[in-house]
Amino acid sequence: MQRLSLRDGRSLAYSWFGAPPPPRQPASQEALTIGKAAGPGAAAPARAAAPISVLLHFHGFLSSRLEAALLDADARHHGMSVLAVDRPGHGGSTLNPQQTVESTAEDVKELLDSLGLHSVFIQGASGGAPYACATAALLGTRAAGLLLVCPLMPAAGREAELLFGVSPSSLRLAHGAQHHPWRVWATLHALRLLQRIPHGNLLLRLGGFSEEDRRVMAERPEAAAALTAAVREGLAQGVRGALQDLQLFYVNPPAVDLSSLALPTHIWQGTLDSTTPPAMACAYARALPKATLHELEEGHISLPFRHNRAILGSLLGS
Repeated sequence: MQRLSLRDGRSLAYSWFGAPPPPRQPASQEALTIGKAAGPGAAAPARAAAPISVLLHFHGFLSSRLEAALLDADARHHGMSVLAVDRPGHGGSTLNPQQTVESTAEDVKELLDSLGLHSVFIQGASGGAPYACATAALLGTRAAGLLLVCPLMPAAGREAELLFGVSPSSLRLAHGAQHHPWRVWATLHALRLLQRIPHGNLLLRLGGFSEEDRRVMAERPEAAAALTAAVREGLAQGVRGALQDLQLFYVNPPAVDLSSLALPTHIWQGTLDSTTPPAMACAYARALPKATLHELEEGHISLPFRHNRAILGSLLGS
């Protein structure tokens, strides 16, 4: 884990996965100035190496940057570096009591600037989708493409449309965030304590995941262990970060104009997903101007577990 000290004194934790990260690059304006100063008699610059694609990964609800370990092998296959960030209050990132999706996007932009990353692909998995969209909006042309996997769409005021087909457990979370936040705090706190049980994945049992998700977790114990580790890390500080997520998902939705995100976008959704139901992915596909929707007969977890290579490849056109 690495940390960036943000301008306001908080820390933003991040880790790299996949192919080795690219070397820090000078700002494009600085490179242009140097090129002009060299003059016609200067030696030709060395040919630049092939650029390395960087994928900025936003983790799901109750998770952390360690979730991106599930992308490691497939990202290496595509020659892609994955920069995974802990949202405020998760993993190693300091809680921001005034957090919004827009403030998180500002934090991440500060990180990209510090690393000299001028162009990135952006991925939002599940509850990371609203943050991915906000960051794409902030970065503008620096965002090369957007990838949403089983995306959660903030449902405040649109519950009948967006929560159709959701599991009873997820529905209780949404209702609790709106009407009984203390019950949600108690539920998440209990889950945090129970997740410390070795080799247990009570999130799978209590989270209302589909039978297909349960099946793939049994089939791929190493991936299941990585997901469990990501959840434990996400809850390491407590549950305040997760509670802030729920407020943004179900009470105070972000004001990002999705119709303004005119960048290539791929949305991947499992038709058996009862955690973030297909209605949410379809709503994103209607709102994002350049979206391509890919639907497979999979669940919330089984879709990325089984198809991450194709999912990442869609961004690169392979």
